[in-house]
Amino acid sequence: MSRKNPRRERAPKGRKKATSVRSPSTQNKQLVWKVSKIDDKGQWGWNNISCPDFLRNIWDKMRNFETMTWSQILGRSHHMIPVSDIIKPAQERLRELKHDDQEELVSLRLTGKQRLWAIRSGGEAFLLWWDPNHEICPSPKKHT
Repeated sequence: MSRKNPRRERAPKGRKKATSVRSPSTQNKQLVWKVSKIDDKGQWGWNNISCPDFLRNIWDKMRNFETMTWSQILGRSHHMIPVSDIIKPAQERLRELKHDDQEELVSLRLTGKQRLWAIRSGGEAFLLWWDPNHEICPSPKKHT
């Protein structure tokens, strides 16, 4: 029986760099509206707005949001709001809709009082509520 000689290891020819694959930032993606999670029956449901009011007050602003990236949208007037900061009836409504797994929602300002509320997932905004009186997350600031 012959005796096996172990192979000698060679030093690598160069240094290898560890790299990681980053997922593309959603901040640079344009907003895409989704309506599959829309609330059409609750206190802030879309059943509470007439078609002429929707077309006059909301439609153009929604189309404008579609032309912007999330980094352009989020800031002073539009925010990601922790669910723990919204009023209890809105938190309860999220539970009823089976969206209580959300940690935060996006609030998009339409006017001084009016807000659109959505669930953000990547570049998508799943439209949820129309808040005409800024009730879901009241602001201590005057005229908001």
